[in-house]
Order: sequence, then C-alpha cells, then structure tokens
Amino acid sequence: MAERLRPGLVTLVILAGACTQAGAAVEREDIIVLNADGHHYTSYKTLRSDLSQRVLYLGPDEPVDDTLFIVPSDYTADSLANGGTRLKFDSGSFSIMSTGRFEKNDVSRADNGDLIFTSWDGETREDGHLGKWNAPGSFDSFAYSWVVPDNIEIQNYRANRAGRWTQRGNTLSWRGEQVNDIAFTIRYRKDEPAQTETRPQSPPTAATIRESATNPPERRVPSDLTPKNMDPAALQTTPSEPLVTPAGDEPTSQGPAPQDTTRQDSVLLDDMVTLIDGKPRVTINGRAVLDRLAQRLADNDVTAITITGPTITQARDTGGSAAKAARVADYLSEQGLESDVIMSEPGGQGSQAKPTQIRVRAEPAQILAGFGPDT
Repeated sequence: MAERLRPGLVTLVILAGACTQAGAAVEREDIIVLNADGHHYTSYKTLRSDLSQRVLYLGPDEPVDDTLFIVPSDYTADSLANGGTRLKFDSGSFSIMSTGRFEKNDVSRADNGDLIFTSWDGETREDGHLGKWNAPGSFDSFAYSWVVPDNIEIQNYRANRAGRWTQRGNTLSWRGEQVNDIAFTIRYRKDEPAQTETRPQSPPTAATIRESATNPPERRVPSDLTPKNMDPAALQTTPSEPLVTPAGDEPTSQGPAPQDTTRQDSVLLDDMVTLIDGKPRVTINGRAVLDRLAQRLADNDVTAITITGPTITQARDTGGSAAKAARVADYLSEQGLESDVIMSEPGGQGSQAKPTQIRVRAEPAQILAGFGPDT
C-alpha cells in the first residue's frame, strides 16, 4: 500500500513482493488533529489488512525518533540512501502517530482569508495513482477525519471519490468503500486570538517539532476552492461529490452532541485501554468486558459501531484519546466482528475529562440496552 504525501506526513508503502494474498482486505483510517494555529497537527494513521507482511517508509524528514508511537513495536528498521527509513512488519496491520506541520503547498489562502487544505499535490504518478492510494487493489474502506479546536471553523469540504461526510461537534469525517486514489479539499477559517505576546502559539507537542518551524508564506488563490497546482481533470476520473457546506445550525465549536438517553444505543466503559510507553494496550478488565461486548454485538446483527475515545481537556491529549479508541476498535475486529462496520474517533474537549473512559455506540438502537461492565 502506498501513497504520495506532503513533506512532514508519513509515507506508507507496501512492497509488491509482499502482496502474496489475492483479494486481501485493506482498511485504513486517518485522523488529523489540528492545532489552534491552523498549521501544526497530530496525525494518527492505522491500517488493517489480511496480508502477512507490510512495509512502511518514512521520509528523510520523518525520523523514527520523532514519532509518538508505532504499533506493533517488533518491527525491523533499515536506513535508506535518501536518508529515510524502511520499517518492516511481520503483520498486515500497523498504527503510527506523529506530529507535523502543513507546508506552503498543503495550505493556501483564499481572497477572504480562509485557509484551504489539499491532501494531493496535483501530480499523478506514472502508474496512474494519485492522492491516497493502495496497491495492488483498492481500499475496502477508507476513513478520514479532522478534529479542530474551538477557534477554527470548517467552512466546506469535498472529496474526489464517492463517500459519506459526517460532521459532529468539532469533528469532520469522510468514509468510502472500495475506493482508491483519494484527494480531499477542506476549507476552514481561523479566528485570531488576542495578541498577548509576540511569539506564535506552540503546538501541543512542541518537543517533536523542529525548533526553527515558522509560518510559511501562503500563496494567494481564488476563493473557488481550486488550488492552482491541482489538475481539475485528474480529480474527475470518477464523478466527484458536490461541495458540502455545513448546515447553519450544525455545532462547529463544541464537543460531541449530547447522547439521547432514550435510545440506549451507547454505553460508557472504563479501564478498557491503557497507554504503556505510548502504546495502547487492552487491560485485563478490558478483555473480559470487550469479549462480552463483542458477543452481544455479533448476536444482534449490528450494522454500525462507533468507538469514541476519552474526553480531553487539552488538544495535546487528543492523540492518546484516538489511540485508545482505535485499539478498542481493533480488538472488537479481532473477536470476529466485521471491521467495515467499526469506526473509531477521539473524544471531544470537556472541562471534566476522565482519561480512561470510552463510549461505544451501536446501531440499530437498543442493541446495548442493559449492557454494562458487570452485566
């Protein structure tokens, strides 16, 4: 599996020689947690497949020491001539969390000051692939999410492939099935905080970001959401989705919407996952509860499962929340549930965060009625 990404973003590739299983399922989830400055971010990527081996390439500007965690941890690392690193996993799945910064080719500025992010640099490879792509086949499912702070408001968004957009609170998500060569455009507005000091705001994980990083010059583009370096024809290889603009009454700066307690479609679980050296691990108590949960869901023909990580009090905690949610999602999949009905997401911000509590939501409603840690 491979994709062409911007500088500072992890490049994921699988060697052709490792693709030994025909028709192997490949499922990918990307979560971008944006910092208040609109440029720095924390990135969490996870990939699951039936293949027996995966290879991950890190670019020259992506040293392994700068990653927050890589799972599984028993990989082998080889230095490359270009200064990058090749990680080899004896597994078809892996997760990686890192920090970075959008460069000037990632984000442009519209005439009205809005920022426009594009995930594709406008160049198509010789083999015809572009954007976020997989080989030898398509992604069975691909989920892409943004989590934004309170001072950033998402204006509109689009993808070049058919999929479903969902916006809830401060999270924007897209999900597609049987897709490949995917490109995203997201337009957002940043409210400038009061200038109480001359230094730019530090990102949540400043220790992992180069000390010399500063805001790059931003090129001017028309406000029609078509960056100058993007070839519109390439984005039309299949019918593109129309630009989606959030409804006026959609919450954009608050946490996840309050749950309807009358539906009983979700349950709060505590002490399911812990972070050990930055790696999410299911606890002993978690295994017992999640085993029962998986059986309940399997017995009731569940059609959708959403795992929401713990509520956070600071943006820098979002990565851990995402990691815990993703580990629970992976565990449920390991118990036999269809992974294409499972989605994970970080928790929203709140003043009374409980860093060990996750929420499991299921559809149809009532599947989880009466379910609890001890019942």
